[in-house]
Order: sequence, then structure tokens, then C-alpha cells
Amino acid sequence: MAITRRETHLGPRFDVEWRLPDRSKRRKSFKTEREARVFEAAVVTKTASGDIVDPRAGRITLARVYESWLSSRLDISPKVRRGYQDIWRLRLEPRFGGWSVGKIDHPSIQKWVNEMAEAGLSPRTLRWYHSVLKMCLDHAGDNGQLLGRNPACRTKFPAMRQTGHTYLSTAEIAALTLACGSQGDVVSLLAYTGLRFGELTGLKVEDVDLKARRIRVRRSITQVGGKLIEGNPKSAAGRRSIPIPQRVMPILNTRLAGRPPGEPAIASPMGSLLGLENWKRSVRWRQSIIEIGRPTLRVHDLRHTYASLARRAGADLRLLQKTMGHASITVTAHTYADLYDDELDDVASALDALDDRRIDRF
Repeated sequence: MAITRRETHLGPRFDVEWRLPDRSKRRKSFKTEREARVFEAAVVTKTASGDIVDPRAGRITLARVYESWLSSRLDISPKVRRGYQDIWRLRLEPRFGGWSVGKIDHPSIQKWVNEMAEAGLSPRTLRWYHSVLKMCLDHAGDNGQLLGRNPACRTKFPAMRQTGHTYLSTAEIAALTLACGSQGDVVSLLAYTGLRFGELTGLKVEDVDLKARRIRVRRSITQVGGKLIEGNPKSAAGRRSIPIPQRVMPILNTRLAGRPPGEPAIASPMGSLLGLENWKRSVRWRQSIIEIGRPTLRVHDLRHTYASLARRAGADLRLLQKTMGHASITVTAHTYADLYDDELDDVASALDALDDRRIDRF
């Protein structure tokens, strides 16, 4: 870092020159040497603490950073991209879009989060909205060192609410399948395979091997802006093979009969891709779940039901992770810990079985 004096027609100017962490140079001019010295000391302090060190941060708005960040995200699915765009349009742009990135600080971010919490948004939603802002500011830090320390890193959130899972019994699955009418077989397929709805509708006839009793998950269908779009499963682990229970073999035999390999395995009555909202309307989902006494049931709860049934059938965590397509066994353990509470009894039983005489020797 250096201060250089130069003469101009308006008098002497003092230039402060320094390097960013990426080794690029920045320069700023002052009328007096004292102002230059004060700024130099501030740059040294901010560089050491990881705060803003690039004066361009005062001119570049978050809107510009957001556009650059989103265009760089070639790794996200159309559904996730649409989610980011909606969050920006509804939440971030009205609040911070015109702000320069250098003026977005921790207090302003915390105030924004607090206001949304007071408006009744859930802790999970708050974290989702905030994550988009944080990623934009991370991008600003990576893109020319417009930021050092990300002011979104220290945000405090309300505690996450504990949510339970809804598990159906086999009798309830049968009742809901019947209540949903001609398209109700989808209920049984979801409950006895653990497939996500998009994975089920993404199956092609060639993905279902009835002889081997295996379903091979290779793609997923998502609805974005009213259009059904084919994409990859949720994660790499989502590409998996699932065993077909004998109880759903008649459904698949009927669904696949006479259909060529490249056609959707689970199609609409017209033979086209099946969308979630259209399916829910066709089966009168709201009325059907009320009819079986489960008024809060979600379609995704049928996947949770599969986990419960698999556990009751003796599946351990490792098998459950594989069939459900979780990225790690930690995810499975965290999501379905309640299904394995009974194993705690084994610990107590093992302690009860200890020989008191052997314990005394210790």
C-alpha cells in the first residue's frame, strides 16, 4: 500500500493505492494528505477484519449482483431457479434491489428478517428467503472482492418448529386408493414404493422391470410456471433401483399393458404426462382425505408412509436410505428418527440382562 502525491491544475492530490485479496489494484484520490492517511489506516483495518475493501461496492447495486449470480448458476434445476426468481421479485428486490452492496449490513438484514418473522412467516421460509440474499452477497465477495465478510452470515432466526410425520396404515392406504377413484392407484404406488410424485410420473415403461420386480429411477418431472419439465432426480442418490412389492404388481401390469418403452409408465387418462395439481383435482384430493379422516394429509406423506411400512417390515436405516434415495444415512436418520425409537428399548433390555456379579468385579 502506498500514498502518492501528484500535481493537478486544482492543486495537489494524494492517491492511495492498495491490492485486493485477488491481487488486483485499487486507487482512490484525496485533496489532503491527512484524508489519505486516514483512509489508508481504514483500509488496513478493514483488510485485516475481512470487511469491504473495494470502493466499487458503493456503486454496484444488489440487483446487478443478483443478475450476475443467477446467470452463473447453471447447476440448479428449473424448479429451483423459478423459486429463486420468485423470492427475488417478491422479497429481495423491493427491499434491497436498489441498495449498493457496500451499504447492506448486518443490522439491515436482521431487521428485514425480524419484520418477516413478525408478519408470520415460518422459520423455514425465513431461512429459505435469507439464503438467496446470502448467496448473492457471497457472489459479490467472489466477484472482484466487492465484499469481504458477508454481512448475512451472522443473521439470527427463530428456532425451527418440530414437525411430525403422518403415516397411514395399510387399511387407510386402501381406503384412500378407493376414495380417489380411477386414478387412485397412484396412492398405492406412492405409498408402497416411496417414490416422490415427480419420480413416479417421470418413469417410462422401460424403467419398470416387472420380471425382476424393479423400478429404476432415472428422471423426475417438475411443474414450473404451469409446464411439466423433465429433469434429473433430486440428488445423485436419487438415481436408484426400488423393489416392487407384490401388492402393486397388478396395478403396474394394468398401467403398462400394451404401452411402448418410451411412453410414460404412469400417465394421465389421455396418455400424457401426469401433473400433480391436475391429478389432485381429478381425484378430489381434499374431499378424499377428509373422507378417510386425514384432513391434513399431503401427497408427500405417502412417501413418509412408505418409510413407516418399510421399518415395520424390518428395513434398517441403510436399506431405507438406499430405497428412498437420500444423499446420506444422516439425512435418513434425522428425518425418520422417530421410526427407530423402539431400538432404545434394546439398550435398556441389554442393561437389564447384565450379570450383577460381573458388574461388581469392575
